[in-house]
Amino acid sequence: MSGRTDVPAPRIAGYPAILSSVVLPGGAVALYTVADLETLVDRDALLRGDAEPPYWAYLWTGARCLAAYLVRWIDARGRRVLDVGCGLGLPGLAAARGGGTVLFVDAAAPALAFVEASARANGLTCETLCADFHGLAPDLRFDLILAAEVAYDPAGFASLADLFVRHLAPGGVALLADGFRTDTRQLYRELAARRLVTHATDVRVLEEGRPATVRLTVIGVAAVDARSGDPG
Repeated sequence: MSGRTDVPAPRIAGYPAILSSVVLPGGAVALYTVADLETLVDRDALLRGDAEPPYWAYLWTGARCLAAYLVRWIDARGRRVLDVGCGLGLPGLAAARGGGTVLFVDAAAPALAFVEASARANGLTCETLCADFHGLAPDLRFDLILAAEVAYDPAGFASLADLFVRHLAPGGVALLADGFRTDTRQLYRELAARRLVTHATDVRVLEEGRPATVRLTVIGVAAVDARSGDPG
């Protein structure tokens, strides 16, 4: 749940921005979002296929659920954290607030500018990298990987599963939030094929006033003792 604080902000990466407050179990996180996002989307261009919507600028339901789960169940203190396809970066900001050292990765440079502004608003420090997370340097290892609503392209499911194998440190875990924006059954087959251990919880939520489901999956390369319960 979030509410605007009515604190105006300068334009960030060329976009009008507003500072919002996202309520999580451990307290609110300040988050810069794009003001009046719908007015900036050229719907005609989208329908013609001449443009893509700025996916990074949406505060996805899966990101909210993942952040809430992380705050409630995961101790991020002293952990090296990767937030992949971070968008506005809510899960990574929650991890940073919990004491994690977070690398935010997104292929859209404006997303990282918003993340950096939000980090400053929360008194946090962060590291950002503008890159396709499927091609990160193979020597990078993380104790915790956050992946909120990045499973939307079936052609990338195998690469996403490989990312967890390649970049999880021994004993590390990944948290995947799947908002079922497309048919993701193949993704879970890819995870199983790599002998990754998973524990999934389906969370019923309201999205724009309508019932929806977000699947939260804890992923590890070894047995994972994941707590169950309502993550959101």
